[in-house]
Amino acid sequence: MNEVMLSGILNALEDGVAVFDLEGTALFCNGPAYALLHKTPGSVRMLSDLPNEVRAFFGGVRSGRTETVELFGQAVRLAYQDLTENGMRTGAVLILTDLGEQQRADRIRREFTANVSHELKTPLTSISGYAEMIENGMAKTEDVRIFAERIRRESNRMLSLVSDIITLSELDEKQILEQAETVDLYELAEQTIETLKSAAMLRGVSVRLSGGPMPVHGVRTLLSELIYNLLDNAIRYNRDNGSVSVRTSDHTLSVRDTGIGIPKHHLSRIFERFYRVDKSRSKATGGTGLGLAIVKHICEEHHATLSLESAEGIGTEITITFPPVK
Repeated sequence: MNEVMLSGILNALEDGVAVFDLEGTALFCNGPAYALLHKTPGSVRMLSDLPNEVRAFFGGVRSGRTETVELFGQAVRLAYQDLTENGMRTGAVLILTDLGEQQRADRIRREFTANVSHELKTPLTSISGYAEMIENGMAKTEDVRIFAERIRRESNRMLSLVSDIITLSELDEKQILEQAETVDLYELAEQTIETLKSAAMLRGVSVRLSGGPMPVHGVRTLLSELIYNLLDNAIRYNRDNGSVSVRTSDHTLSVRDTGIGIPKHHLSRIFERFYRVDKSRSKATGGTGLGLAIVKHICEEHHATLSLESAEGIGTEITITFPPVK
């Protein structure tokens, strides 16, 4: 393997790699290493050019040693290996691994697990309580139908939650195996409006579709899920006898409602999982708190840009712009 090929392989790694000789002269440093060290390419010539935290690590190193340090506000794992030739030590290899993304993923996973447990506990407690009263004969005959309706409602809420969790899990793990195709979002919007027609009628919310055919390249089931979640939210958090306007044109899908709106201090977090502006209203209307998180994830999968404008008490408009179909 020649030097050019080896350099290409090392530069393709996600981890940072830096090689020094016994005098502390830098023999090689790949792109990720420069990025983690906050150095410009070519600026690391000696060990003395490294940040204090890394130089301190070299002070007591032995081959195979690892240590996690904080570099410029991010956690980085340092690993050291002797460089040998014919049994003789000729230098050192330093490997730098960015732990920030891993720690962020671990934190999100812990929060997600805690939130799921909390969200499932409430309906399960209700179902268990009502079922126990019926089983023990504590429910009056006229109350049995009421309890059964509440059990059904809580069960539906759990089913919706589990369905959304499965969708997010598949998106996280890239388990959507369907092939992308050309999909007309105007046609999907028509179908979704028809699906949610009864929900809109119950609230007296009118839904209007404008624009025209809008082909995008993507996975049909995911795009259908995206439109469903946008319209479901627009109806669910609308005012009685309000309206929803859907438009498809120029590679852009927009959904505007006349609902409760979102206070400014909530806007930056509205696409987080389980984040709710009005928790009592969301649970009362059956919202899982995952709809907009799914929308954001699907947009990322389709390289689409997502923007939101909202005014409290006036309404919300979400706009998604897709790449042109090639």
